[in-house]
Amino acid sequence: MSYQNNNQYQGYNQQPDYGYNAAPQYGYAPPPQQPPPPPQQQPYGSYYENQNQYQQQQQPQGGYHYPPPPAPPAGGPPPPSQAGGMDASGYSGGDFKGAKQYNPTPKFRDLWAALLFLAHFALFVVMAVLFVRALPSSAFKNSGNLKYTKDFYSWPTMIMWLCVLLVSIVFSVIYLGILQMFAGQMLVISFWFSVIAMIGTGVYYLAAKIWFAGAIMVIFGVFYALMWFSWRHRIPFSKVVLETVCHITRKFPSTMVVSLVFLIVQTAYSALWSLALAGSFKYMEKYQSCSTHVDRNGRQYQSCSNAKEILAWIYMVFSFYWTSSVILNVLHTSICGTFATFYFFDGAPGGYPTSHPMLSSLKRSLTNSFGSICFGSLIVAVIQTVRSLLRALRNQEGDNIAIQLLACCIDCILGCIEGIVESFNKYAYVEIAIYGKPFVQAAKDTWTLIKDRGVDALINDCLIGNVLQMGSFLCAAVVALVAWLYITITKPEYNSTGSYTAPIIIAAFIIAMSMFMVLLKCIDSGAATTFVCLAEDPEVMARNNPRLFALVRESYPQVVRGVHAGNNYF
Repeated sequence: MSYQNNNQYQGYNQQPDYGYNAAPQYGYAPPPQQPPPPPQQQPYGSYYENQNQYQQQQQPQGGYHYPPPPAPPAGGPPPPSQAGGMDASGYSGGDFKGAKQYNPTPKFRDLWAALLFLAHFALFVVMAVLFVRALPSSAFKNSGNLKYTKDFYSWPTMIMWLCVLLVSIVFSVIYLGILQMFAGQMLVISFWFSVIAMIGTGVYYLAAKIWFAGAIMVIFGVFYALMWFSWRHRIPFSKVVLETVCHITRKFPSTMVVSLVFLIVQTAYSALWSLALAGSFKYMEKYQSCSTHVDRNGRQYQSCSNAKEILAWIYMVFSFYWTSSVILNVLHTSICGTFATFYFFDGAPGGYPTSHPMLSSLKRSLTNSFGSICFGSLIVAVIQTVRSLLRALRNQEGDNIAIQLLACCIDCILGCIEGIVESFNKYAYVEIAIYGKPFVQAAKDTWTLIKDRGVDALINDCLIGNVLQMGSFLCAAVVALVAWLYITITKPEYNSTGSYTAPIIIAAFIIAMSMFMVLLKCIDSGAATTFVCLAEDPEVMARNNPRLFALVRESYPQVVRGVHAGNNYF
């Protein structure tokens, strides 16, 4: 599904009129002179018994006056054909202002980016096959004994990484269950966990006589603790958002299943990439060229270079960033489409436009919107690759202070740009999931929509990210402990000197943290979709989830100005 004409869409070029005297935009008749009777049933999220009680308890602050809600359409809700029935693509616009923009025959967007990605990935596969075949013949041979293992690339080592994978999955599922049962408590715990982590790290640095870093961490921890008095008012709003997202996750368990599938795909790709990188050292040796030189003292020394090997490594790093980003963003866009389906269609007379919203959204992400996802991921991958080259340059030019300083400054600037682009892309992919827009158009529309509606204030005040960060850190710590226990108990021969212990623990920590964020992508993507859908059509939230709408209207009246809750037509 995609939009047909940008000029028809009023949500980006001008503020939509949700006022009392506005012409009907959502298929509802103009309000009658008498207020409508209270609804017979309440959908998910309703806690007011009728509209009068809602108006008494939620009197707007600051002089805002909201007119009474419009009446339901004459003759009952519109039929599914008028509310946006299912189209040839398996999706429909539903009863919201973006319904006109749905195209029954969606096009492939940013096709060039999709073709470029597939061509790049095909080249990577060819290189990976050549590099893996260059690994030693003793690699991955089963010796039958976990202790007497001379090679790192062996089956006992693979068993260790399998344990890392399983423990990460189990921990993530348990954490998601706890998150759904104790949403409010987890928000408070995650805040103070961050404070303790900062101060604890600072104390450790001070004990290790790393005075500057320790002082910075302690100061930041104290200031972060003081922020509690200004941040605690955000907890009720974040709690309701988190509860809403968890409710939708329970309603569509396929989001977790698909996340697990993508985790396996990402793990398999990372394993192949790691093996290819290890084999590249051996394979690229034949391209190395060496020459003999004489220094000032007349002593000879040999200098070797391998330009092809360096180019191969740069391509491998770029391929890893781009492919990993595409995998995660396909998952993110698919989950966003599922949450958007719930937002606009839950409780509608015609039901959902497809019997399997997650599968339909995944199909679109892998076909019509795949090019747009590849385009957005390419931008981030280029920035990440450049930053990796700068870090390598800093390590190589350790004695050249000028080059180190310049590389550090550029890396810092690119790091800020990368964070902004990644954060912004997250919401642009929601527009792609809903409308099937090209990436550039989705990015422009998302920026205009969020700024015009003032949704950026909600995004900044939402504390769900703290909960996910705490979970990823705990998961990584537990898995790193499991990896350390495994290598300590089995005592493989290749680690007789202990040189592999630290790299294995660090690798397990990073892998577990990444796996946790993939499995709980449904929470992060669900929150992002809720904010974008609220900006698109706040009246849907007013009808279907007045509890969340009441908090938004009370704290952020500019987001929902002119919209009234309590209609509950669905």
